[in-house]
Amino acid sequence: MKKIKGVVAVLLLTAMVVSFAGCGSVKEIAAKDFKSTVKDVLDCDKEDIYENESKDYTSIDYEGEDYDKYRVSFTEYDDEEEAKYSFEYSLMRYNFLKSHDGIEGKIKTSKNYVVMDAEVTSSYDGDSNDRYGGVYFTGTTIITIYTDTGKDKDKDVIDELLDELGLPKPSRA
Repeated sequence: MKKIKGVVAVLLLTAMVVSFAGCGSVKEIAAKDFKSTVKDVLDCDKEDIYENESKDYTSIDYEGEDYDKYRVSFTEYDDEEEAKYSFEYSLMRYNFLKSHDGIEGKIKTSKNYVVMDAEVTSSYDGDSNDRYGGVYFTGTTIITIYTDTGKDKDKDVIDELLDELGLPKPSRA
C-alpha cells in the first residue's frame, strides 16, 4: 500500500510540474497559420497582408482597411538571439514606461510575453492610447497584436485573434 501511495504521489508531483512548466509559455506558430488566422478573424484578403523579406528577418503585417484599429505583425528572425534581443527591447520599453508612470492599468509580463489593458503614454511625444493586446516571443519569432482604440468591440476582435492563435490574453481593466 505504501508503494502505491508513493507511486501516486510521484505521478501527481510530475503532473503538477509539467502543468506549471507550461504556464506562461508561448507556443510556436507557423507563418502560414498566422496569415490564415489573421485573414479569417479580420475578414481580409491576401492583399491586406504585407510580407517583407529582409537580410535578417521576414515579417508579415496586417495593412487592411482596419489598420488604424489593429496592429498585427509576425516577425521571424534568422537568428534566435536577434529575436530575443527584439523582445527584450520591447519588454524594457514597457518596464521603463511602467516605472515612470507611463502605463496605468493592467499589465502582465513573463519571460516570453507582455500583455496589457492599459493607458500607455509615450515617453517621446506624451500622447496616450488605450492599448489592449500584447507582444509574444518564441524561438525566432516575435508576434505583436494590439488595439489602441479602447473600444470593447475592438478588444473582442483582439481576444478572438489571440484565442485562435493560442496566445495569452490580457485581463480587462
